[in-house]
Amino acid sequence: NCTVTNLGEGVNTTNSEFSAFQHNDSLLFSSLRTDKIGESLEIYSPNDYKVGIYNANRNEVWKTDNKIDTSINSVLSHNANGCFNTNQTAFYFTRCDSLNNCKLFVAKYSGGKWSNPKALPEKINHPKATSTTQPNVAKIDEKEYLFYASNNPDGFGNMDIWFCEILDGGTFGNPKNAGKNVNTPDPEITPFYSAEKKTLFFSSMWHNGFGGFDVFKVGGDIENFNSPENMLGPVNTQWNDFYYVLNEHVKTGYLTSNRLGVLYKKGPTCCNDIWEVKYDNPEEIAQQEIKTLDDINKFLPVTLYFHNDRPGPRSLDTTVNDNYLTTYDRYKALQPTYHEEYSKGLEDEKKDEAIYDIYDDFKNYVDKGVSDLELFTKLLLVELEKGERIEVTVKGFASPLAKTDYNVNLTKRRISTLVNYLREYDQGQFNQYIDNKSAKGGQLTFLKIPFGEYTANSNVSDDYYDQRNSIYNRKAAVERKIEIQSITYADKDSIYAGLTVSDGTFDFGKVKQGEIVKHTFTIENTGNKPLEIKDVIVGCGCNTTHLSKDIIPPGETGTIEVTLDSKGILGKQVKSITIIGDSFPQTKRLVITAEIQE
Repeated sequence: NCTVTNLGEGVNTTNSEFSAFQHNDSLLFSSLRTDKIGESLEIYSPNDYKVGIYNANRNEVWKTDNKIDTSINSVLSHNANGCFNTNQTAFYFTRCDSLNNCKLFVAKYSGGKWSNPKALPEKINHPKATSTTQPNVAKIDEKEYLFYASNNPDGFGNMDIWFCEILDGGTFGNPKNAGKNVNTPDPEITPFYSAEKKTLFFSSMWHNGFGGFDVFKVGGDIENFNSPENMLGPVNTQWNDFYYVLNEHVKTGYLTSNRLGVLYKKGPTCCNDIWEVKYDNPEEIAQQEIKTLDDINKFLPVTLYFHNDRPGPRSLDTTVNDNYLTTYDRYKALQPTYHEEYSKGLEDEKKDEAIYDIYDDFKNYVDKGVSDLELFTKLLLVELEKGERIEVTVKGFASPLAKTDYNVNLTKRRISTLVNYLREYDQGQFNQYIDNKSAKGGQLTFLKIPFGEYTANSNVSDDYYDQRNSIYNRKAAVERKIEIQSITYADKDSIYAGLTVSDGTFDFGKVKQGEIVKHTFTIENTGNKPLEIKDVIVGCGCNTTHLSKDIIPPGETGTIEVTLDSKGILGKQVKSITIIGDSFPQTKRLVITAEIQE
């Protein structure tokens, strides 16, 4: 129930603008921009091409005034992500000596003047963290807190959301991680806490989303946040959406996105712009009719559930011949068994509650997955018939009853039932698109991510002899699933390179601590111009990468070797590597998993 509108050329440029917030009657935002740029996008003075914090004012539209004071915008550094404390006497911001080495600073503010900034203490700017950034200050129960993002090695992996209390005299309490409901092995960034809504907003690539970074919200006590909810469209898109903030009284706000509609010279989703968010009534949920695949992207994932060790029980195969509806029918037939086993040993009301829990699970999860799949399939076919090229991201999960390497293969078998379902749908209508033989050019590809039980809830039983809790318990049942998480359109008329990795996941299985293991992924350029690999971002110091070549001609392939050094880490590991290319789409995520043992 909101509209999202580009702020326009008064603020946004064909460079990158982000991290906007309103301060009195002004808008403060960050931008990586320069006037010293040629028609071919070459930078004449690279030393002047730095991120700075700018000020904008509005008559009818916002218009950039200038950079704020040079004490904040040091000419030797990148400076970004500003925010005030609640009484506007202190200004927190990020200062970076490179785009990948950042710390938090604070300057006192009084009468429009700034003091010399000071770095925050090492308990916040952790010595082993290369990036501590994106501050936000909020007042909660009469106490002031600083939220921020950091790749502090004590977190869950990559960038995590952290917070600490701001004490008297410019001191700080001990930082605390926002917890496992918020933070994941992938990056969680751009925190904003709304005291009025008692809600933390942040962006993540891990939680159920449409692709890229999505904005999520969590309520609950800051010591124990609830599970995150996707903000849905139009706040989120299949591109990157982050730096979500709300103004006072939560009727308006801002976000940063590289969605279609940005100002650009290089490509239609090349750079970030600032967008204004306006709510008619923020407490109402918009009811939208699903007519197109773009519409359903707002309501993904489609989640499909399985019985224990199905399909292909007691097998190390990675594919099966069953399609999903076959496995669903068999699973549904076991519902009476689930009622009996889950309620065994209980009496009276507790027994009735257990039976109802199972009934509720089958109705609202298992059955709903089938109805969601039916709608998704029909809309997917309509888009492919138009000649669209579409990539579907599918993730597979398992409960922790079997061994890790077994569970990875099990989730691959589960993903294969979805592909089989599509191949058999309506007398094989999808085969021409999966096999790339459509006369109109429509093509369907899959990004398959089999996590096994690497991400399963640690509270789920893995005791085979306690089958009530390891098989028939609802907590175990909801872990046995695959998720159609997002769809991405590839522009068949694109002048850009295509960045494709046919198998973007690899499981090393069990690895002895201290061992160094390697895997090579193949990158294919499926576009119409040479693919230039701009950067490769690793989420952990334990990973290194090596590219066979930086530029891949159309129709050709290259490789990226990923190394995992298991020194100093233990347990089940999920690590991501992001390839950034001069391409459409611009990024491709690789995932490696391993179980590190002493």
